[in-house]
Amino acid sequence: MYRTVSIVASIIVLFLWTSASAENGKSTIVKFCGGPKGLSYEKLPNALKPIVEGFNLGFTLEAVETKGGDENVEKVAKGECDFGIAPNKLVNKRKLPIDGVVFHSYAHLVCNQERTKGAKEISDLLKQGRKIQVAVGDIGSASKIVWDSLVDLDDDFGPKNFSTMPLGFTKAIPLVMNGQYDCAWTVSGIGSPAMKAADYPDSSKILRLVEVNDGDFNDDDYKFFVIKKATYPNLQAGWFKDVKTIDIPVVLFHRKEIQTQNPVAYGAVSGEALRVGPGLFKE
Repeated sequence: MYRTVSIVASIIVLFLWTSASAENGKSTIVKFCGGPKGLSYEKLPNALKPIVEGFNLGFTLEAVETKGGDENVEKVAKGECDFGIAPNKLVNKRKLPIDGVVFHSYAHLVCNQERTKGAKEISDLLKQGRKIQVAVGDIGSASKIVWDSLVDLDDDFGPKNFSTMPLGFTKAIPLVMNGQYDCAWTVSGIGSPAMKAADYPDSSKILRLVEVNDGDFNDDDYKFFVIKKATYPNLQAGWFKDVKTIDIPVVLFHRKEIQTQNPVAYGAVSGEALRVGPGLFKE
């Protein structure tokens, strides 16, 4: 179970900060690993920076640009960053301390209906009599990390049945539309800009949002989630039911030493991240 940092506790930490810190004269730098410039993972450290600096607690928050969750975990594990965000499975794998869930992301699998013979569920892709070509996201991205973790849970979705390409969803969708790839995969919030771009009127003639509902995917780190019908009017066109997929929590985590080395900075950043994060990533 995740440790919940209460807002009350954070406020107490702030009030316990004394003038002794001001006497030190120098500002400590606390590093927060975010993500690629312009993408969702970058939002949180950039939003936190002016908030915590406004507290005047003797530290400066530095947003560190990274490739995403995989690099965030590596940098925090090495002590190169104090905080980071990443899919919970990746953080648990490295046994790093988790503060709580910042936001929820969901698996979206969009397939060319002609090439995949009208596939409605991910298991239908195993019945094609050939390898399915799927763009699973850039190397180091949350999308590729999650796909690789599903292969670990059920090797039917590994190399014997799928050829995967490390290509981002936005770039992959036109290739799926014209039949060069079978499917494109992304892990994102409901109604993300990438999904909205794929859900345009003419897409219903070719593309479908396919259920990611294999029972082997339901482990301690992932739960199932239902994307309500008409959430994506075109990608779900012709459906008379909701679309089942997996919920991938994205969590705030930290290097263990910061709790004792700089408890005030730890309490302020952790508390504020869990306070503002859910609203920042609201669907």
